[in-house]
Amino acid sequence: MINHHRRRTTLRKILQRYGKSMSTADIHSELCRWFDDSSLHIKTTLRDLQALTAAEFVAKGDAGSDKKSKYWKSGRGGFDLTLSPTEAMTLAAIFDHAERFGFKAHTEQLVDLREYATTEMTKRSTRTHVWTKRITTGTRFTLLRPGKYDPAHLTSIQQAILDDASLEVTYLPRDASGVECIYLLKPLALSYQDSNVYLSAYVLEEQWPEGHTPSPNTRRGKYSSNGPKTMCALMLHRMVEVKASWLKIADPENYDVNSLEAQKHLMTIHGDDPVQLKLRLGPNLQNRLTENPLAEDQVVVQYADDKWDLSCTLHDTQGLRLFLLSNAGDIEVLKPPLIRAHVRDTLRRAASVYASD
Repeated sequence: MINHHRRRTTLRKILQRYGKSMSTADIHSELCRWFDDSSLHIKTTLRDLQALTAAEFVAKGDAGSDKKSKYWKSGRGGFDLTLSPTEAMTLAAIFDHAERFGFKAHTEQLVDLREYATTEMTKRSTRTHVWTKRITTGTRFTLLRPGKYDPAHLTSIQQAILDDASLEVTYLPRDASGVECIYLLKPLALSYQDSNVYLSAYVLEEQWPEGHTPSPNTRRGKYSSNGPKTMCALMLHRMVEVKASWLKIADPENYDVNSLEAQKHLMTIHGDDPVQLKLRLGPNLQNRLTENPLAEDQVVVQYADDKWDLSCTLHDTQGLRLFLLSNAGDIEVLKPPLIRAHVRDTLRRAASVYASD
């Protein structure tokens, strides 16, 4: 005989895994399948659900198609973890940071966990606070608003990655005169950067409208397919439709989203190898980069009374170049010549815009 503890633990797992409201009948059927025991009585399941509701492990769910049935969902206490007040505060900060930097749809999926963290802080604190006024995250840089995408597309991609499945994606490539293209692809990884969500993928086939297929030597727009049988990075907010595909597409051998090959599609990286960077810093940047190093191997030595030379090794990326330009008044690039020339020429173009002032 299955005791009530095993039944109720299993009921909680069923609701957690399903992720949305279930009717009493559906929950009971799943419970019978779980234990391979059709003799379990639905009235017992109903009593167990009511007991779990009283303990806040289960909550009343949204009404479904069966108007005569009760619906249930995982409750606020339905997490198999215990957080200390300081751990709950850390989790609240992570949620705030995620929501601020483009993860709003994701945090909404985890609203129960977020409320649980807030509850733990509130009930174990000697002070009464609105915690949103006590924990925040941010950046000194201007943050662009996230590109708008369909949350259902993200869910489909996440499920395909979990299931090792392929997808058919209708996409709006950049620099393609506004036409839509269909990619048959294998989703490999998701990257969250600069307020947007990107999919690292291997494209097996493309289907272009007649007359719009790019010639083999045509330069493709950034964040579009690089052609059949190649890797690429796609923006979720440029996806028009995402559907499951019956095709079985293998991952590229030894795929790793952190590899240089994958990152070159997700980020703008100039060259395959790291560069030896040497900068001359003013007092402001010397202080900043001493406290927050640019790289693990950086070395800073004094050059003159108010000048310091910084040396380190890192990849030549768009992010590095933007950092150097945004701090150009306090940094002189000494090496390598390629980056020095880029900063110099960009600043000259910028100065010419204001030449008549």
